[in-house]
Amino acid sequence: MMIESVILHVISYFYFQSIGEENAHRQRAVSQTVHFVWGTLLSSLILASLKDFDIIFSLKLLLIASGLLMGYILYENKLKQFFNIFLADNLNSEHALYSVYIKNRSIIQFVLHQGVYLLWLILLNELVSISTQPLILAALSLVFFGIFIISFYALNQRDKRETLSFKSFLKHLGTYMFIWAAGVLFLQLLMDGLTLLKQLAFPISMFRIQSPYRILISISLVLLLLMKPTNLVIRAVSSKYDPKKDTTLSTQSDHGSGFKGAGAMIGDLERLLILLSFFFGSLLSVVAILSIKAFARYKLIAEDPYFSEYFVIGTMLSVLITFACYGLLVLFLV
Repeated sequence: MMIESVILHVISYFYFQSIGEENAHRQRAVSQTVHFVWGTLLSSLILASLKDFDIIFSLKLLLIASGLLMGYILYENKLKQFFNIFLADNLNSEHALYSVYIKNRSIIQFVLHQGVYLLWLILLNELVSISTQPLILAALSLVFFGIFIISFYALNQRDKRETLSFKSFLKHLGTYMFIWAAGVLFLQLLMDGLTLLKQLAFPISMFRIQSPYRILISISLVLLLLMKPTNLVIRAVSSKYDPKKDTTLSTQSDHGSGFKGAGAMIGDLERLLILLSFFFGSLLSVVAILSIKAFARYKLIAEDPYFSEYFVIGTMLSVLITFACYGLLVLFLV
């Protein structure tokens, strides 16, 4: 259930919420929590549907989803702020790691917070493996969900400026039910295709070893990690090297030219193609992909040394994360 747990977290945390500044997040705490709930609910329904709503699997998934909701609302609105304050107070100017923390505060906090979520998901999975009885799974789910409801009510009372209308609820419900139906249909077709693929002489043996469901959720998790979360990590790491932040370093005035969001799309396509190259053992394709990307920015790379360093840092980090995700996929499927 660990893969399913991480899928629930990644979709709810990264794809159903706007990831921004801490102050902005606290101001939208109620709406952010509602988005997280929708993401968890939709992801859980899709995963349960792929398993034909198997009663034991559905109860385990319910326990993980309710525990994730409880952990999210308690950590984001109670523990996260104290965790950041603890880091800031203990890593003072006399500490050896102070300069490292100050220079990389955003990425360090991001990694530590996601590590806390990962630890909580591991604990939830251990709880699921111990609690094999359906009644125990249902009871624990109700306890977790009850704590979430009480915490959400207290949060809503604290932030009364955020109103939740019934009309908006129905609108979101209709939209997400349509997405659920379309998503289940599409993923079911993919599973049928993977079933046929297992009968062919496919060059990758891992496709013949694992079940179509296991292959599907493993690939889905890796793709989800390679998109928005990776973009956020690369942006956080390379932002301090961005020449646009210091006009005295940049010799160009058109670094910000181009379509909005095109850079993120190029990065997504780059990592997807590199992942496929790793998958089929075609390292020459990786060279071609990176050459195309460099050619598109050739003028800036040749004329601005600061931009070239920024470009190389982002590209190498992108390749490194893609290789790590490829290793994770192989680990899931072996």
